[in-house]
Amino acid sequence: MKSPVPVAAALALLPLLVLLPPLEGSGPQQALEASDTLLQGLLVRLRGRRSVPRDPLVLAIDDDSLALDRVLTPQERRRYPLRQRMGPWPWPRELQAALAERLLRSGARQVVFNVVQAQPSPRGPADDQAFVGTLAPWRERVVLAAAVLDTEEPGGLRTTTLLRPTAAIAAGGFPRVGLTNLLQSPQGVTEAIPGRRWLDQALGDPGAAVPPPLAVVASGRALTQEPVLIDPRAAAEAPRQVPAWQLEAMPAALWQGRTVLIGLTAASLGDQLETPFGPRSGTELQAEGLATLLERSGRGRPSPGMTVLLLGLWAAAVALTLGRNRPAARLVLLGLGLIVLALAASALAWLGLGLRLPASALVLAPLLATVGVAAPRWRREGRERAVLQQALSRRLAPALLADLLRQTDRMGDRLGGERCRCVVLFADLVGFTGLSHGMEAEALFSLLNRWFAAVARPVLEEGGLVDKFIGDAVMAEFGLPRSRGDRHEALAAARAALRMQRALEELNRELQAAGLAPLRMGIALHVGEVMAGNLGLPERLEYTAIGAAVNVTSRLEALTRRFADQPVLISGDLLALIADRADTVPLGRHELRGWPEPLDVHGLRALRP
Repeated sequence: MKSPVPVAAALALLPLLVLLPPLEGSGPQQALEASDTLLQGLLVRLRGRRSVPRDPLVLAIDDDSLALDRVLTPQERRRYPLRQRMGPWPWPRELQAALAERLLRSGARQVVFNVVQAQPSPRGPADDQAFVGTLAPWRERVVLAAAVLDTEEPGGLRTTTLLRPTAAIAAGGFPRVGLTNLLQSPQGVTEAIPGRRWLDQALGDPGAAVPPPLAVVASGRALTQEPVLIDPRAAAEAPRQVPAWQLEAMPAALWQGRTVLIGLTAASLGDQLETPFGPRSGTELQAEGLATLLERSGRGRPSPGMTVLLLGLWAAAVALTLGRNRPAARLVLLGLGLIVLALAASALAWLGLGLRLPASALVLAPLLATVGVAAPRWRREGRERAVLQQALSRRLAPALLADLLRQTDRMGDRLGGERCRCVVLFADLVGFTGLSHGMEAEALFSLLNRWFAAVARPVLEEGGLVDKFIGDAVMAEFGLPRSRGDRHEALAAARAALRMQRALEELNRELQAAGLAPLRMGIALHVGEVMAGNLGLPERLEYTAIGAAVNVTSRLEALTRRFADQPVLISGDLLALIADRADTVPLGRHELRGWPEPLDVHGLRALRP
């Protein structure tokens, strides 16, 4: 049988090939990434409740803040000056700056804007100048926003533009500017803060000066080469939001030493992005990204080289595990075990090491290898079962045959032949040649069939195998094709032999009643090693046993002619297995033709309880 290792290795390597850089963006690669996103979402849900992060706080420009006429009475709006200036979006930049100033005067450590001010204010230059003038004393503690905008022109041409704060605002000398772009999965799920590799490619010009991500600037963390996966949170675990219209009513102590993110959260403006927990505003996701960096809970992906090495080693382990000649059912169980191991390792890496492994590829490798190796093995075992059933269906008890066919282990070896130990039984009619002389063929065959039925039934009922009928003799084995243990088989064979003798007595009474001569039978039992398997032409195989134990039993049965009062003879080897139960008569040691040493022979009379 050819080794299945090459097949298992080839199939296990397919996910690795799909993830190689030449196939980047291909359908199969996107499918694997989509599966990884789904698995990550499941892990997030299974992780359990976490505490709300201290930083950042979100000053949310929400739907209520944009429509205070629906929320507050005129008297409530007049109570606080900033509320009086709030209305539909866009707000004056002077108002945005006033919100930030209020936070900084209340002790906020820094204010981060998630509003890109790339166009001059529609309210004129004075509005931009007011923004700069208000925040000039705090410029070191303010982070402004930029963005890379990807647009599609008529005709399908795509252009990429870097949007920075206007020249008027930039002239204010704000040193900290961050990019608001976040990365999405192929299914549109926002999942990562860009890394240096993405920034270098963002404008198609590796030398272009692209600001670091907003969360990186605000957190003070170093920019990594690869993206940092945002640690997503359920709504109850997300950074706290304070509606902008409630700012003046909040105690100053709430803001002291805190990072505050100002941005739009109003669903009516349509700035909603998909997350594992449903749609969220871009500001909420920026807050989660910033919290991820501040808490150092971000997840990263292995580098491309590390991914190739990991999947290569995994494919080798899968091939070695599934590449051995094993039954199909065991291969399936091993494959399921490898899949569970891949999922567990991915979960532990994600939860414990902050590393997002290519879980889908790790799962797909044993899945493909299992199907590719187990499916042909399953078909082969089905053919072997059919052959075995055909060979044994009339020579084994139905229950034993059904049990045997469920045991797929080493099925192929059995069909090809194997060494095993069993009890061999020979039964022969004594003097039948003379008795049959002159009988009509029909009467002769009728008599033999009655005798065969009488003696074969005890063998089947005791779990033995009726090997063959040889003229007027029967050969059977106990312990083939599956052994229940030497002692168990020896007792079963002894019971069968005694029951065969009683069955013959009942048959003789029927024969005598019909005026026919009675039959006499000799039975021999011996235990030893045989070669068992299928013999014959490929088109006509017969399951049988050959070997020294078969020959010894045949010679032992011939001794029954010398001991007319002992119709059941057993060898000393078999007696040793059942000595505590057997009622026997010692008959001495006897030479057997073709056997090098005398055999200890006993007559079996009964079995004690």
